This record gives sequence, structure tokens and C-alpha cells, in this order.
Amino acid sequence: MVRTQEQEFRTLPQDTGMPSGGVIVCIIFGVLLFIGLVAGLIIYRRRQAHHHRARPCQKHSGYNRDEIWLKPYVDLQPYEDPSRGVLEFTKELDPSLVNIENVIGEGEFGEVYRGTLCFPGKERIVVAIKTLKSSYSDSTWWNFLREATIMGQFNHQNIVRLEGVVTKRSPMMIITEYMDNGALDTFLRENMDKFSAVQLVTMLQGIASGMTYLSDRNYVHRDLAARNILVSHCLLCKVSDFGLSRILENDVEGTYETKGGKIPIRWTAPEAIAHRIFTSASDVWSFGIVMWEVLSYGDKPYGDMTNQEVMKSIEDGYRLPPPVDCPSVLYELMKVCWSYDRTRRPRFREIHAQLDHFISSPHLLRTVADFDPRVTLRLPSCSGSDGIPYRSIPEWLESIRMKRYILNFRTAGLNTMESVLELSAEDLKQMGVTLPGHQKRILCSIQGFKE
Repeated sequence: MVRTQEQEFRTLPQDTGMPSGGVIVCIIFGVLLFIGLVAGLIIYRRRQAHHHRARPCQKHSGYNRDEIWLKPYVDLQPYEDPSRGVLEFTKELDPSLVNIENVIGEGEFGEVYRGTLCFPGKERIVVAIKTLKSSYSDSTWWNFLREATIMGQFNHQNIVRLEGVVTKRSPMMIITEYMDNGALDTFLRENMDKFSAVQLVTMLQGIASGMTYLSDRNYVHRDLAARNILVSHCLLCKVSDFGLSRILENDVEGTYETKGGKIPIRWTAPEAIAHRIFTSASDVWSFGIVMWEVLSYGDKPYGDMTNQEVMKSIEDGYRLPPPVDCPSVLYELMKVCWSYDRTRRPRFREIHAQLDHFISSPHLLRTVADFDPRVTLRLPSCSGSDGIPYRSIPEWLESIRMKRYILNFRTAGLNTMESVLELSAEDLKQMGVTLPGHQKRILCSIQGFKE
């Protein structure tokens, strides 16, 4: 009897004062999980803090990483009746909610107005209203509906937002958010030299963010230019005007081939000009031109060169020279965007990341790109004397992007190219050319004439 009780007693675990192995594993796992959660929270808050410091005007900025898994854009082509596609992707508005005010421009389909939109029980908002001309053709009607369905499928802070459409009554309307500062090219020309390099890069980053969103959806814009970027009151840039846009098919190259029609030569990649084949890589080329427009405050790419001269120059290896006071890192990015081989061009996601890096490290923007007097906007039709390739001072200043000083030279009594050959920095200062970068560019070009 005693033996049995002793055996029963000895089968119990001996108390050593230490937890069992299973308990130890649970404790270690819990500690590691807690450390991982704390570290993740710290990293998240730091990223959010940097996010808002870089773009104080936006609630969110950059592309949404989670959004890239959404379905690609759907074109109107599968619909026998395009009106069905419009109903699926847009909101039909009662015309009584829309109040048309004043004309603000002329669009592809008709006049564009500023107006207001007021839903019952909600605050009235300012909107832009694209209208369709009463004398529209079937193709114009189709393209009008198509642009509405394009915008209706996009939801991103750097894409102009569609508020709704009016398609069941005349005039037909596309109603979008209103952008106070209008088109980017005009806005920059009206605010010459008023922004810092970081501000200009932030504008470009917004555009790159919108284009990343589009390219992630196998979508190509085809008409990316500063004139088609709209600017809000807080300098937020949004991609707009999808009149030339096309869906990219799910093929190996991801290309869209047109059957003809107009293309914007000065903004278009060489393979798109030559073969009418467009990809997101051709949009990247266009983005490089937009960068040049922004850094030159809305200047015209390639100056007074004809479209034929532009095409030939590009095929010969010519690329736009850096704008005045352009940071060298930005000009290097432009040149990569203008790689003749489209496979060597960066993707929009990479461009976005690089611009973000420049914003967080502004010291990288301090070094200005060198200006080579041999690489200017040569006007092939011009022929000066004594080896000077320009017949007049205005043509010369235009070629080196200094046309803003034409009046300064005239006021100083300088009327011939020969009269500028002995100018010094002090002479330029007395003429009103006070910015060191501008003086350097003019003097560098003059020195080029003498060599």
C-alpha cells in the first residue's frame, strides 16, 4: 500500500522553481512580437512625419502603394453603346445642380467654364465645366464620353478629380474640380524666378506621382506637357487632359500603336514619332521635357526650331541644354529620360523616388549644371558673320534662353552681334543683368564665339 502511494507521488513533476520549456518559448515569442510592433510603429510614424514635412499642402502625397493592385483601366471600346460605359464609371448629375459662370478657356470639345456645383445639404464647391459643342459629330461625341470614363476610373491626389457628367441633356458637360492657378506653363511664366529649387522639385514630384499611378495601371498619357498639368492654390500639381490617352494592351511590350493623327512633336519620344508606338517609356521622355519646362519657367522647348528641325536634331543626338540655374542632378535626370533607347529610361516609380530624395536632401540641388556654349538652341536658318552663328542679338539670346534681356541690350545701344564680343561681367551688371548664373551663361556663350 505504501509502495503504491510512493509511486503515485513520484510521478508528479519535481518543483525546481523554474518555468517549463513551453512557457519559456511563449515568453520569448511574446517579447519579440512586442519589440517588432514597437519598431514598426516608430518607423511608420517617422515616415508619416517626413511625408507631411515634404508636402505640407497635401493630406496624402505620392502614389498609394496599396492602390497598384487595383484592376487596370477599362477602355470604352468593348461597349457597343458608349453611354453604358459612362454610366458605369461616372456619376450623372442633374443639370440644376450645376451653375455655369464665366468662360476660362477653349477645350478640345468646346468652351470651358468656371462654375459651381451644389448637392442638396452640402456646401457649394467651385468646379471647372467642359462643354460639348451643339454641332458635334459622332466621333467628337465618342471622344467626349471617352474622356469622362477615363477620369471616372482614376482616384489619386495628383490626377484631376471628376465630379460628374451631364450626358442626358444639352449641353453635355464634364464637371471636374477647379484648379485655382490654371495650367502649369502659364503659371510659371507669370511667376518667373519666384520659387526655390525644392518647390520646383516638389511640383515635379507631384506629376511623377500621378504618372506612377497611371503607368501602374498599364495606361499611357501620350500628351504629357506642362500645358496639361493644372496647379492648385497650394502648388499641388495634377495631371489632366486625357484627350490623347490610350490604354496599353496586355502584350509583352505594353504598347499602343496609333493609326495616324497629330502628335505633339516637341514632347514626344523618337520611337513614337517614327513608328507611332507609345509606351510608358515614351511618357517618361515627355516627363523629361516637362522637367525642362518647369526649370525654365514655362519656356518653349527647342525655341523657334521647326518640328522638322526638332526631329532631325534628336535623331542626330541633340538634346535640350540645361535651363538657367538648373541643378545638375535634375539635368542628369532629364538626360536619362531622353535616352534614345527606351529600355534605358527610368520608370516613373524610380523617378518619383529620386525626386523625393532630392527634396529630403536639398544640398544636392545646389550645384548648377554647366552650360556648354556649343550646345545651344541653334537656329539652322541663321548665319552670322565672323564665325558667329546668329544674325541678331535677339536670336542669340533666344538660343541661350536669355531672351528676357533683349530690352536691356537694346537700351544699352547694342544692336549687332559684333558689339557684344567685348562685354564683361561689370558691363552686364550695369545693363541690369545682375544674377551671377545669367551673367555666366551670357559670357560663356560670348567666349564660345571667340574660340
